[in-house]
Amino acid sequence: MADTVRVRIAPSPTGNCHVGTARTALYNMLYARKTGGKFILRIDDTDLTRSTKESEEGVLEGLRWLGIKWDEGPDVGGPYAPYRQMERHDTYKRAVEELISKDLAYKCYCTKEELDIERAEALASGKPPRYYGKCAHLTEERQRALEAEGKSYVIRIRVPEKKFSFEDILRGHQEKDMGERGDFVIVKSDGSPVYNFATVIDEHLMDITHVMRAVEHLTNTFDQLVAYELLGWKAPTFGHLTLMLNPDRSKISKRAGAVYIGEFRQMGYLPEALINFLALLGWNPGDEREMFTMDELVKAFTLENLSKSDAIFDVKKLDWFNGEYIRKMPVSELTDRILPFLKDAGLLPQCWTGHHKPDVLGCEAVPVCAGHRYDRKFLEDATAQIQERIVRLNEAPDMLGFLFVEEVGLTADTFRDKQAHDAAFSVKVLDAAERIIEGITCWEKEPIEAAFREKIAESGIKLGDFLMQVRVALTGKRVTPPMFESMHLLGKSACIERTKRARAFLAGEVAEV
Repeated sequence: MADTVRVRIAPSPTGNCHVGTARTALYNMLYARKTGGKFILRIDDTDLTRSTKESEEGVLEGLRWLGIKWDEGPDVGGPYAPYRQMERHDTYKRAVEELISKDLAYKCYCTKEELDIERAEALASGKPPRYYGKCAHLTEERQRALEAEGKSYVIRIRVPEKKFSFEDILRGHQEKDMGERGDFVIVKSDGSPVYNFATVIDEHLMDITHVMRAVEHLTNTFDQLVAYELLGWKAPTFGHLTLMLNPDRSKISKRAGAVYIGEFRQMGYLPEALINFLALLGWNPGDEREMFTMDELVKAFTLENLSKSDAIFDVKKLDWFNGEYIRKMPVSELTDRILPFLKDAGLLPQCWTGHHKPDVLGCEAVPVCAGHRYDRKFLEDATAQIQERIVRLNEAPDMLGFLFVEEVGLTADTFRDKQAHDAAFSVKVLDAAERIIEGITCWEKEPIEAAFREKIAESGIKLGDFLMQVRVALTGKRVTPPMFESMHLLGKSACIERTKRARAFLAGEVAEV
């Protein structure tokens, strides 16, 4: 086994990138970086019916998006290639042949029906339901005869009737009497190796020194230890991570909320926030810090501080992390992060980069009502108005959408308030607002605010009641970025136009939209 630390993540490409896979990959990468070792990504695709290339790429893309980088893998190569199990069949075949030649494994021709009967009889007699070796000592002549009859077979390993044990990094001494296990299958009838056998071959030949993985694999370890012993190999150090649970202590699942990295990405979570959150789900830095860059995580990470208690996946805490990262981010960078969400919402052309007007490059134009709508400064100014208000990036289109449409949707209910002001009140306010707007000669936030405050004070109407009517008229919503900053961004002509339209709507001159 190598002197240098070599750890791995070995996802099965049978679905999307799960947060559990991401956390396991993160801990392995941090340990490799902390010790100057190597982090390997291997694709465990022995499940032929469920494994797909699309899932493989989805898993890799999810990890890349999080900033998790591997030193060796199917996409980057390495000295232990290939890194997909289905490309390593010859290697597994040689190991199986070695075991058979030493009478440490054998062909089993038992049918499913025969095995079901044996299991039922064992349970009825109070014995453990295991394979009792019907085919364990067939002669070669008998094997040839069965195969001539068209009988298919699996290959079973001869399990020593003794206890196997190992020291788990997190859980301490683990032991199991494998005499109760029976001879288990290592090669299926289609010739493909089972996971517990293939992974042993790969860990050994790839010089893996530490296997840190989900606790669901704890019971698999004993089957793997049997294979290590019969092949004459030293097993790596094992560590089985704690579960991630919902606040009600149920196991996280897609039925209870998002569990895939792609889902969190679409919901507007930042990769650095999600990484920070996942790092603390099962690891304690040993101090009161909560915010960590990746470099800081590497510096602080130790195996000794991995938690032995199950972790609570609290989305409210993830929201807190995400909000903190959003507020600390430079406005220019936050603008770049928000742009894809504005595009996906149809508010900006997909081809726009954020540094030119869309028509310059022949992009499909969207309705505009202010000539500066698409310049970079406008977008950054708009982003700055919501930086303290959003928790996730996908909230940006709803908060800023009024800036990117020709008309906003209006309903009578939106104008109504707790004071039960009627439409006549709204018309009166908007008539006054239009006159205020027309009288403003310098269209900047401060003069806009000063003019409104002065005229509203003279009107005798409460400031909040007045501005709420204007807010709804200009944005179609009751909750928006700051009012005067929003007016400045919209532009004077757009504010006048929207005020007129809202007043006409309330007076029954236009249809409700």
